[in-house]
Amino acid sequence: MLIKSLFDPSKDIYRTIEKVITYGAAQEVRLRAEIAEYIVTDSMEAQFEELLRKMQLAMDQGGQNEVGVWVSGFYGSGKSSFTKYLGLALDDAVQVDGVRFLRHLQDRLNTPQTRALLSATATRYPAAVVFLDLASEMLAGATMEDVATVLYYKVLQWAGYSRNLKVAALERRLQGDGRYDEFTARIQSELGVPWPSIQNDPLVIDSVLPDIAHDLYPELFRTTAAFSTETAEYVRTQRDQVEEMLAIVRRRSGKQHVLFVVDEVGQYVSERKHLILNLQGLAENLKAIGDGKAWIMATAQQTLTEDDPRAALNSPELYKLKDRFPIQIDLESSDIREICRRRLLGKSAEGERVLGELFERHGQALRHNTRLQDARYYDSDFGCQTFTDLYPFLPAHFDILLHLLGALAKSTGGIGLRSAIKVIQDILIEGAGEEPPVADQPLGWLATTVTLYDSLERDIRRAFPSIHSGVEQTRLRLPDAPLALEVAKTVAVLQILGNMPVTAQNVASLLHPQVDAASRRPAVDAAIDALTRDPFTPFGEKEGNLCFFSEKINDIDQERAQLPLRGIELRRIQNEALRELWSPLPSTRLHGTLAVTSGLKVMAGGAAAALAGERETIQTVVELADPAGYEAARARLVDESRQRSAAATIFLLGRSTAEVDAKVGEIYRCREIVQRYRNDPDQEVKDYCIAQTDRAARLAGEVQRLLARGLSQGSFIFRGQATAVDSLHADLLEAARSHLAGVAAQVFDRYGEAPVRAETSLAERFLRAGNLRAVTAAIDPLGLVQISGGNPRIETSHQALRSIRDVIDRHGAVEGRRLLDLFGDAPFGWSPDTLRYLVAALLVAGEIKLKVSGREVTVNGQQAIEALRTNNSFKPVGVALRDGRPSMAALARASQRLTELLGESVIPLEDEISKAAGHHFPRLQYRFGPLAEKLSSLHLPGVETVRGLTEELAEILLSDASDAPQRLGGEESPLYDGLRWAGAVDTALRNGLEETVRDLQWHRHEIEALPAAGLAAALQSELEEELALVAQRLSQPTFHQHAADLNSLRTAIKARVRSTALAMTEGQQQTLAEASQTLQRLPEWAELTQEEQLQTLARLDDLAIQTTPDLHGIKLLLNQSLVVQARLNILRREVEELGHQRQLARQRAATPHPMREGFTVVTVPARLTSVGQLEDFIAYLQSLKAQLADLGDIDVTCVLSADR
Repeated sequence: MLIKSLFDPSKDIYRTIEKVITYGAAQEVRLRAEIAEYIVTDSMEAQFEELLRKMQLAMDQGGQNEVGVWVSGFYGSGKSSFTKYLGLALDDAVQVDGVRFLRHLQDRLNTPQTRALLSATATRYPAAVVFLDLASEMLAGATMEDVATVLYYKVLQWAGYSRNLKVAALERRLQGDGRYDEFTARIQSELGVPWPSIQNDPLVIDSVLPDIAHDLYPELFRTTAAFSTETAEYVRTQRDQVEEMLAIVRRRSGKQHVLFVVDEVGQYVSERKHLILNLQGLAENLKAIGDGKAWIMATAQQTLTEDDPRAALNSPELYKLKDRFPIQIDLESSDIREICRRRLLGKSAEGERVLGELFERHGQALRHNTRLQDARYYDSDFGCQTFTDLYPFLPAHFDILLHLLGALAKSTGGIGLRSAIKVIQDILIEGAGEEPPVADQPLGWLATTVTLYDSLERDIRRAFPSIHSGVEQTRLRLPDAPLALEVAKTVAVLQILGNMPVTAQNVASLLHPQVDAASRRPAVDAAIDALTRDPFTPFGEKEGNLCFFSEKINDIDQERAQLPLRGIELRRIQNEALRELWSPLPSTRLHGTLAVTSGLKVMAGGAAAALAGERETIQTVVELADPAGYEAARARLVDESRQRSAAATIFLLGRSTAEVDAKVGEIYRCREIVQRYRNDPDQEVKDYCIAQTDRAARLAGEVQRLLARGLSQGSFIFRGQATAVDSLHADLLEAARSHLAGVAAQVFDRYGEAPVRAETSLAERFLRAGNLRAVTAAIDPLGLVQISGGNPRIETSHQALRSIRDVIDRHGAVEGRRLLDLFGDAPFGWSPDTLRYLVAALLVAGEIKLKVSGREVTVNGQQAIEALRTNNSFKPVGVALRDGRPSMAALARASQRLTELLGESVIPLEDEISKAAGHHFPRLQYRFGPLAEKLSSLHLPGVETVRGLTEELAEILLSDASDAPQRLGGEESPLYDGLRWAGAVDTALRNGLEETVRDLQWHRHEIEALPAAGLAAALQSELEEELALVAQRLSQPTFHQHAADLNSLRTAIKARVRSTALAMTEGQQQTLAEASQTLQRLPEWAELTQEEQLQTLARLDDLAIQTTPDLHGIKLLLNQSLVVQARLNILRREVEELGHQRQLARQRAATPHPMREGFTVVTVPARLTSVGQLEDFIAYLQSLKAQLADLGDIDVTCVLSADR
């Protein structure tokens, strides 16, 4: 039974199917044939419906609705058909057989809803549709023009204008002026041909049009030379260009709605940023200017969805179009499958039955033999229905065909390529070479990648000549190996795709020839080996993928094979393999808590070189011996393992092989050739280097396996005992772990003294428990705290604590870092956290003391907690055994004194005293801190005492009050005495003594500062004894004990002061009375009027003040007495001067003197009786002098006053 007998007879596989659908094919007979074959899948119809709804919305509402449509799909998937038929349906001028094309497209739709929606859109919004096939424009050489400009030319052509912009402008003017027929008639008359036939001929235009243009428009073209087609375009901006295009289309068609359909725009703009930006601007301007009535529909292989498989075709710049073409329609591979099935691959009922039975018998094996590895974009799984629908193709081959067409189109621009359905038809009805057509093959035969390659070989040769050349080289080099050629063709296809691993498994799956055939994997492996071994076939691997190389790569590969080997590099590579083989390093656990890991070393030149885990206590030293010398090497290592220096060393003796050396040499050559060519700019060389790197990695894995086998056949040797590796476990690492478990128990034989892995915070939590009764198992995992006689205590006889004491006793004082090193290594292996917990227990037990920042800490407190908090804080801490503890008598004294000072009972135990001091001394620090400044401000003794006391408290607290028992428990305790004295002084000052002292000090100072005259002097004399006593009392440290006496002295002093103040007040009144009488006795008093006299006496009375009877009052009265005396002198002078002036005035009035014009008489008193009168007279003469300063000659006549 032949394959062609399976097909539906109503779908003639030999009928004519167009190679591709083009926009230019608009003849009625062509359109009839095309639309009759058009298949609309459910997915496509849904996208039709969505698009039409959005178009209706935009056309109804206008404004800024989206008008950009992006139709994407594989090359030949039907993008052009989709856009072409939709555009023709919207144009009411297009008809087939006298019926609008709209009706023909409706017939191909599946649902009445979509048909009605299409009819409503086309009827309500008939559009002028302009098609632009950029693929044909690329053929015409327009690849350097931007899309908007090419579209503009297409609009001119569509409207019947010349593609020459200057000529098109003239045509439009002629039409606007109604002179176009005149113009065409003249062309017909002068040239004998119709104008449309020559309107794009540059020779005719340049020779004829200048004269005609001058004749028709002499005002525009003054001379025949004025019209030139070489000037720049009229359109200066893209917006102007878009506006003009819309105007031309609308004027020509009489329709407001315009649809621009642009095919293969993605291929045209490619990765050129300026073209992408131009297309972006075109869509923006159509949206902004068109008011929802101007649309652009673009097709491309590239999707604008980044996670789509075809996104690999995109340039990053292409995604910028996503916002300008938000309406996206994607024709998927499933659509193409269905179209191909319905148009070409559909089976008859009998054919479906036969294929169903065939699949039922062999389907499971077929699916297994054709399954692909890591083929993300290819559907290699299928069921009976899919098998039946696509036979003789499998789903994976169908997807490969679509991707292959896309890759070829990207490389060639799609020129000459066929659609997917056309390729499938050609495969069915045309044979490749001497092979019969697929349709004539027997039932069960399967199409393979070879089938696809042969059908597209011409396109592959044009797009990928180097890969095609590799296949041809295979044909020549291996003429008797047909499978090798099939492998070569399959590798070529997959290498072109670049999105599927090119492995032997995938190649074998894609070359499966028959439904019931067995897997070809063994034969494919042999063919691949033959291709790889042939020195003249450019075939090999890169990045783990089979591929074809160029001749240049072959030369490099031969150079690689001739590279000399270097011993040191070979050892390094083998060591790398050992390191990887031993990763992760073998480890085991002791007591379930100690992780013990073995480091790795290798014997090299008689010395062991570290490879990994150099700091581990236990080291495994690997040595490889030739099988002939294995026993001798084993005996030697047994003797060495008994030495003390090898107490923690495991010797692993393995057997070496020549195969390891060969593969290590290949690894070296791979790496060395990469090193030489890693900077070569040739991409193929870069890929070769990547492949060599990958090959070196695979060989390294093989070396590891060989080394593991040689070591597994060897022996572990430890402390004189040899153990066969494979007797422990078949796996090398598992055997190493098993052996390490026994070794670790011998190396860390004292770990059992403290077999716990303490938490980092354990030491801190143990110390913060406060007292031993609060210690729980959670913070004491070793049970160091035991109850004895009802009281908890640290079990200092615990072996771990004894071990630490022994080390400290042997070394004396030792730093924490030294203890960490000693107990972290064999034979203990304790963790640093565990050691700090044990040290904390010894501190609480009083067995050790710490030295922190130069201060000894013997008790559990904050300083101890900080010292033991972390491993880093513990490292610089000194640790020593305690050499003595306070006696019971000293502890009793310290407890009694501290109880007295604190006012609460303190147990006479060293820790309790230190804790009480550590808890309360900060409060005393706070209390006595201001006391020194207070005593200083009061000029009292004890300032230095208090400062020394606070410093001593701070020093005690720095060591967590560790030495508080000693300082407070001695026969004499300066600390206790100082605290008692400071407390008494502070209490006395707080209870009023501060105010008394401050008042006494002020009175003493102020009284001593009074003038030694009058009542003030008398006060000083009366209080001399009391003030001396105050000074004496306040200069003694026991001043606080005389608080009552000091209060009494203050009262007495203030009483004396009061009496003096009252006496001075009475004296003030008497002084003012006497001053009033003195003024009234003056001879000049009578010269004043009564009012002036009253005013003068009032000014004197105003000097009387009222004061408090205290030192402030005395000081005010003393100051006021001076003011009274000064005011009295002023008033007296004023009275005398005023009276004197009035007496002179009377004399002048009584004794006239002749006066010459221009002269002034100066009366000089005969007698001056006061300094004030003298000053007044001098001032008068000074004034006169100033008046006469500007005169040339003066004559002064002095007349003596008669009464003075």
